[in-house]
Amino acid sequence: MKQVTIGLIQLENRLGDKEYNLALAQRKVREVAAKGAKIVCLPELFVTGYNLDVFGDGLYDLAEGLSGPTILAMRSLAKELGVYIIAPLALQVYTTRPLNNAAVLIDDRGEVQGVYSKNHLFGDECRYFTRTGEYPVFDTKYGRIGMIICADNNHPEPARILALKGAEIIFMPAAWRVQEADIWPLLIRTHALENNVFLAVSNTYCRMDDLFLFGHSMVAGPRGQILEELTQEAGGEIVQTLDLDEIARCRATMPSLKDRHPEDYGVFCAPRKDQY
Repeated sequence: MKQVTIGLIQLENRLGDKEYNLALAQRKVREVAAKGAKIVCLPELFVTGYNLDVFGDGLYDLAEGLSGPTILAMRSLAKELGVYIIAPLALQVYTTRPLNNAAVLIDDRGEVQGVYSKNHLFGDECRYFTRTGEYPVFDTKYGRIGMIICADNNHPEPARILALKGAEIIFMPAAWRVQEADIWPLLIRTHALENNVFLAVSNTYCRMDDLFLFGHSMVAGPRGQILEELTQEAGGEIVQTLDLDEIARCRATMPSLKDRHPEDYGVFCAPRKDQY
């Protein structure tokens, strides 16, 4: 039996208070690791919080590189606890602008294994962030994983690409607004079901005057079932053991990926010039 216990942290962070948010995240990672989690995921832009209207160009001063204090602290913690950590932040990739809205995968030895950068930028994010067009999949001790971030979830292609590349668990850090609460579980369940993968989602919980990031972090299984969801009006954690053999069982009875006909699809993928 191929199993892994994962930890999802629904962080109730403070906007712009990196010292507080980092300390809170470290404490929460320790808590879920103590409960057996081997791969731990934090929410989108966890160390700064998310409100681009408030940050404006101040976001560039809050951003960090891979050698900055946030990733160094997470690397030390991952090594100490022997866990993988997915740490999302505004990442300085270049010496000049723009940034990447990134999720950094740190392995259980404390080494940076790789980075995913959000490709479907939402609203004003394109003012600050750039996309890479890359969808990497990573081999861990516990299975193959991929990452998407928040608005990537609005589109079917990111999860499908990762599934076709062998991802068994797709982790999704998010800062999802309450305005789209109605489609939140629908999209998560659909992407898990149509690809027969686990989709593990860490959303921020934060109330601000003009923005409510409503939490409801969850895990969906390869038949689209919700395995666990946080419904409290607060931060929280999910620790869930996943049976990765369930993926093969689902695909044997519902072979959606095997029965695809990609030779038919290409002509329909490009939008008409008058479509938008």
